[in-house]
Amino acid sequence: MSKKPMFVRFEVSPEIMERAYETVKLAKDDGKLRKGANEATKAVERGITRLLVIAVDVDPPEIVAHLPLLADEKKISYVYVDSKIKLGEAAGIDVPSAAIAVVEAGKGKPLMDEVISKVAALRLKGSAAEAPVAEKPKAAEEKPKKEEPKAAEEKPKKEEPKAAEEKPKKEEAPAAKAEAVSEEKPKEKPKKKAAKKAAAPEKPAKEEGKA
Repeated sequence: MSKKPMFVRFEVSPEIMERAYETVKLAKDDGKLRKGANEATKAVERGITRLLVIAVDVDPPEIVAHLPLLADEKKISYVYVDSKIKLGEAAGIDVPSAAIAVVEAGKGKPLMDEVISKVAALRLKGSAAEAPVAEKPKAAEEKPKKEEPKAAEEKPKKEEPKAAEEKPKKEEAPAAKAEAVSEEKPKEKPKKKAAKKAAAPEKPAKEEGKA
């Protein structure tokens, strides 16, 4: 299957395809088949299909595109094969067949069970491989959103304004005290000098009284 049609949901190995062809051949002899897309669709809708075999080289692909969805709804196993011509030959008809529904496998039951189990394992591996891909981007998106904005917003707001406002206030206070002291000292000195000058002329006044 070089080109993957839109309705192909998982890859099937050539080994599984050959076993699916063989299952159809054995069921043709002593089992029951529903041949063609229309008959296979009816068998799936009725829930009587044990295994649905779908050819991937059908043109247009819309002929069988609904079958995987319908089979999933009815919980019926299905497998892809690479050639509608080979599928028609396996079913014992001279024309290509887009799909074959195995209703009763007959002698092909052991092969059919093997195909069903291998297809189930393929689908489990495919779903397990997709799960981590969906989880990784979530972890990548959450981390930057939580860490980056907090560091950018909190640090500048708390540290810068406090250092800018508090320091100048403490430095201005000692300068103001020094000015106040320098202004008070010169006011006191002239008062003492004036008092000495006033006391000096009193002495001669006493001496004149005695004379």
